[in-house]
Amino acid sequence: MSVQMADAQTRRQPDTTKLTCSQTQELVAKFGAINLKSGPYKFDRYVTNRNKCYANESVRTTYVPTLDTPRCSVQVCVERDRNRR
Repeated sequence: MSVQMADAQTRRQPDTTKLTCSQTQELVAKFGAINLKSGPYKFDRYVTNRNKCYANESVRTTYVPTLDTPRCSVQVCVERDRNRR
């Protein structure tokens, strides 16, 4: 994938560093699952609950930087084996 193509794909997602923590969490709640950027080359799919994950996945809390805090809690889907640490 070219840098330009990757750049175009990441531009489409809202960037958590330009939102407050509550705005970020509200976006996830509104859509149930949404791709968000959390830096120039970092993005992930954030979810409201386990129902938004594949059968072999569970949810794990992670943190993204936002305008008002460096650690805003959100959830991501992870493979079950990876979550057993």
